[in-house]
Amino acid sequence: MRANTGRGMPSAYGGDVVVASPEPPSAPFPGLVAHHEGPSKVHGHADALHEATVTGGEPVSDYFRRSGISALAEASGGMCTFWMGSRLALYQITNTPLVIDAVLAPSTEANRELFGDFMGSMPHDHPGRPARRIAVERSLGNAKFVANLEPAIRQNTATFLQQQTGRKNSLEDFTLSLTAYVDSMIPGVLDLSQHPITSYLKSEQYGPVVRGFFDLASDVISNDNPDAMKEFDVIVPFVRQLLLENLAPLMKAPAANMIRRYFDLWGLALDRTNIEALDSSKLKELGTIIIATYDTSALSLMWAIAYIESTPQVKGEIIAQARSDVAQEKGPGGDATLSVIDLAVLEAVRLGGSNPSALWRRTTEPVTISFRDSAVTIPPDTMLWLDRRQANRDPAIFPEPAAFSPANIRSIYRSERETLSSLLSRSRYEINSFSMINAERNPRKCPGRLFSVRMQSIVLSELYGDYRVITNGHNLDLKPYASMPRPTQPGTVEILPINKERSIDRFNFPGHTKKGRTTPGNA
Repeated sequence: MRANTGRGMPSAYGGDVVVASPEPPSAPFPGLVAHHEGPSKVHGHADALHEATVTGGEPVSDYFRRSGISALAEASGGMCTFWMGSRLALYQITNTPLVIDAVLAPSTEANRELFGDFMGSMPHDHPGRPARRIAVERSLGNAKFVANLEPAIRQNTATFLQQQTGRKNSLEDFTLSLTAYVDSMIPGVLDLSQHPITSYLKSEQYGPVVRGFFDLASDVISNDNPDAMKEFDVIVPFVRQLLLENLAPLMKAPAANMIRRYFDLWGLALDRTNIEALDSSKLKELGTIIIATYDTSALSLMWAIAYIESTPQVKGEIIAQARSDVAQEKGPGGDATLSVIDLAVLEAVRLGGSNPSALWRRTTEPVTISFRDSAVTIPPDTMLWLDRRQANRDPAIFPEPAAFSPANIRSIYRSERETLSSLLSRSRYEINSFSMINAERNPRKCPGRLFSVRMQSIVLSELYGDYRVITNGHNLDLKPYASMPRPTQPGTVEILPINKERSIDRFNFPGHTKKGRTTPGNA
């Protein structure tokens, strides 16, 4: 497959272009692109996929494997077609981009009601989209800015971990509370230090949205289930209360703070009057940014710890690296070099990650795609499916595609000068967890991905550098009835200190004082 560089102009390929047959149940590109007929000649896979994923709770990637769609694509160059009722679907099991973003509907079009004016709901050429992206990317996508956050990430991680010593927690609750607390406390990111997000996790009113917002959103897209959006408007009062209860630290926050940046974007002063007057669209947009900052990182961190604990050799390497970092009072590599901890985080993103196992976007116009030695044109309203779980296990790219091994990440190095920034750049497609589907230059790739990966590396350095980690009862198969990729059984985790003399008082960075320290409370 070659990525499309135009909007379907036959002359770009120097030969004939085959246009899709517009009517089911026929194969749209006979002899060129393999076609899976599906269980129904009338509806193709539409009813079967809905029954399997929405009713039966089967992960959508597992459905593609069980139905034979995945095997057909594997035998046919990485791509095949099928019908979803009257809609054509193009299915892909490689991370090679097929089209440009401009010919696709917004990535969160199917669940726009959840996100308000969030950048992911805006068309490619929407005039408001660049400024919204910049509001996040200038901080969380800036390598220097992220590097300067390391002392705060370490100190707040240490504070949280001290509170958890000797407790046996669900690994899922542990990583969610840890990430929500650290991200709440870091100066210049969220600055929700008066009432950290951890204080809402167990709320009867807000807990479901604080913990499950992206599971709901993913159910809408991944399982093609629009009914999942009902009764989630609770995000509106939650975000308003969160802002009001943290108004004092937010008003003192650095200019880099993302919440402040959004108020600047709206042309509003950050004060009680304006918070109380915010409409639901703005509150949903801001809520999406806030929840995305901690929730997706928490899920990736859960996978990272689960895989590390399941792979003794890698765990040993990580402990050695982390304890060396602790002894030398330094971080796990930064953006100049890649440590085994960095590689482990990226490897967990590859195998688990924080996007559904398969995702789709809709074409908005005829699109010409180069496939093998031919060119085919798919019609508007085609569903472009990427089976992320299969694509991230591509044996043509990764030497041990099904194994948790840092060697898989080393295999995609283009030089020994690779950094987190280079591996996560928009032009790198080998691992998909920060885009819905890969498009040329990936203009919608998550703007906070560098912060997420770096933060996880630092947290793991603190965790394995200062504590003995004991886990039990995890099962890394995909959990049924979960649209986001979660382990069937995350199991439990208990941490025990290896150096009781070591204290969080070793941290010293601008703005940090004992008096101002906030503990995780009921995290």
